[in-house]
Amino acid sequence: MPRRIRALLSSLGDEVRSFANESEEIAGRTNLLALNATIEAARSGEAGRGFSVVAQEVKSLASQARGSAAKFREHVLGGLNAGTMIADELVGEVEGARLAELAESIVQSISRSLYDRSIDIRMLASDTSVVEAAADQGRDPRTVARALVRLQALLKHSPYFLNAFIVDATGRIPVCAHANASVRNENLGDAPQYRKAMNARAGEDWFTDAVWENPWSGHRKVLVYVAPIRLEGDVVGVCYLEYDFEGQASRIMDVMKASATNSVISILDEQSRVVATTGAYAFGHRVTHDEQSRSAVAGSDGKIAALSGSSPYYDFDGLNLRCLIEHQVPTEDEIALALRRVFRGVER
Repeated sequence: MPRRIRALLSSLGDEVRSFANESEEIAGRTNLLALNATIEAARSGEAGRGFSVVAQEVKSLASQARGSAAKFREHVLGGLNAGTMIADELVGEVEGARLAELAESIVQSISRSLYDRSIDIRMLASDTSVVEAAADQGRDPRTVARALVRLQALLKHSPYFLNAFIVDATGRIPVCAHANASVRNENLGDAPQYRKAMNARAGEDWFTDAVWENPWSGHRKVLVYVAPIRLEGDVVGVCYLEYDFEGQASRIMDVMKASATNSVISILDEQSRVVATTGAYAFGHRVTHDEQSRSAVAGSDGKIAALSGSSPYYDFDGLNLRCLIEHQVPTEDEIALALRRVFRGVER
């Protein structure tokens, strides 16, 4: 709206100049006619004296009309210019602030969802059937079966996860919720997240790192949660949950996008790489902006960009993810052209 006000004021200014110029032109032509009339009256002598008085009055009125047109131009255009300056400030304050609030709301929703999933992994890692399967390293089919039922129940009732599995102390995967998942044949003994969970200190109950394309899940963009499985204080294995970041981030952004039509919403990691988007950015595309800034609003004719990070949630930093909203708006030229068409229609 402020951008349209600014364009309207600009178009009104153009119309004022046009009308003022026409008025001055008419006043000039009237003045010329009055001068000609005065000359003709002088030639007529005594018979043209009365007409000479009328000609002088017409000349005086033409001069007043020219002065009024100039004063009108000065005062009205001055007011319109002041209004344009105010509209310029509103563009940044109103449009930018609205987008910044929406960006913050989106990234905060994602951050809270990520933290809430940590509760799922912690509860699963402490489940008796999971602990037994990890400690037994899958030797007893009965412990494997009980743990499998538990993992599959979580996937069945939760829309958030693509897979769940247990890794024992040797790096093997004795229990995997999806029997056909290719990861079940891998040994994760050297995986950084596995090592981190196996070496977890007391009080360290869960970990996650970064959004990545998982080749074992059809290159879906995921976030992997791990939690140490403890038996009498000793870590005997690691519980894994594969979070469907691609699907969940898309759901949140799609819901919010109704509040920002003509916008592209993207989620950036701490290296400013795109990890989710409603636009055409490729996964991992690096977006250029002020990387030191947690939040910012920038604008140019035709686009406003708002960037926002999340506030800590239960001491969770949200992986330093940020939301970028790039909002397309009609350019000044496009709005001015539309308004000129309106004025032309009024004139006709």
